[in-house]
This record gives sequence, C-alpha cells and structure tokens, in this order.
Amino acid sequence: MKTSLPLFASLVALLTVACASTPEGAKTAVKPQDLKGTWSSPTCEAAGGTNFIQRHFTLTENTWTLNLDAFGDAQCQTKLFTARVQGPYTLEKDSAAVPGATEGNFGFGELYMTPHLPALAEAFQNAKCGTGTWKVGEEQRTTETGCLFFQPTSACGTDHDLVKVDGEQLFFGQRPADNNMCTPDKRPAALTAKPVVKR
Repeated sequence: MKTSLPLFASLVALLTVACASTPEGAKTAVKPQDLKGTWSSPTCEAAGGTNFIQRHFTLTENTWTLNLDAFGDAQCQTKLFTARVQGPYTLEKDSAAVPGATEGNFGFGELYMTPHLPALAEAFQNAKCGTGTWKVGEEQRTTETGCLFFQPTSACGTDHDLVKVDGEQLFFGQRPADNNMCTPDKRPAALTAKPVVKR
C-alpha cells in the first residue's frame, strides 16, 4: 500500500487537544468540569490526500490524553499509526475573538507513537523518532526526540489554543498554516469546523 508521508504535517491541523484547571477566581465560559469525559471524532476525518484520522480525547479537570489514529482509507479501516499525547492543561480567560470560547494552554507532557505498518516503522526509524528499534504494533516514547510532525517537548511544550463546548460537541481552535501555537501570539482567532463528540 502506498503511504504519503507528507500527510503528517496536515494531520497536525486536526490534532489540537483540550485540557486543565482555571486560574483561581477566574470566570470563564468553559469550565474544567465541562471538558471532563471522553470525546471522539463522530466520523472518519479527512486529513489530506488519501489519509484520514480519528481523534479520541479523555479529559479530567486538569489533564488531557489524546489518542490520534491515522488511516489510509476513507472508511478508517487501514490503520497507519497511533499517536498518544498527554499532559496538563489550564483554562485562562474568555476569548475576545470568539464568543463563548475560552483560551486554554495545553501542555505536552508525554508523547508516544505506534506504527501499524512496516513502512511507518521504517519512517519512524529513519526520522530518528524515539531511541529504540521500531516494530509494528509496539508503542515507543518520543517525548525528547519528537517524531515527524511532533516537536520534542523541549522545543514546544505548550499549545496556546481555544476551546468551546456546544452541547455534546467540543471545538478547538483552527490551527495556523504553520501549525505553530507554541507562544501566546500564535493562539487561534477562530474555531475549527470539526468538533469531537462526547461519548
């Protein structure tokens, strides 16, 4: 099967995570308890070319975990890789740009990758992801090295994002073209059109 590795940059645009507590005394449209639970992509999401993803978030009132599954088909049957990201989050203040949205800082505490095809295991090895030998179906920690579209946490430890809850739907900010949200000035000024849904 032909796999387009440039797709990984476009996957980041759908990656955004939601996450943590609010500074003491702050009153925001979105509260940590609003985010608590499990949220998933309602469908197989297009991620550029012939590649698709499904996002699965688990949030507490101060931590988030994302399992991002990437697929090579529109039915999300041929799994390419899984990325697992987890860390703390804080909700800061309401967005001046997006009514009903709240600014949040989502920390990248730990990063992990799992290849599901030999071509992806080889790609991770060639990209110097992690420190061990890559094998199909085996997860490896990539926190310090990064992996393809994920930077090492030392280079970018926090995404400065937006979050909005609308019923059973959770929206994050629309990522910029360069996918860089590492500083407050890179925070999105609009929401993505693709929510995740509470399960």
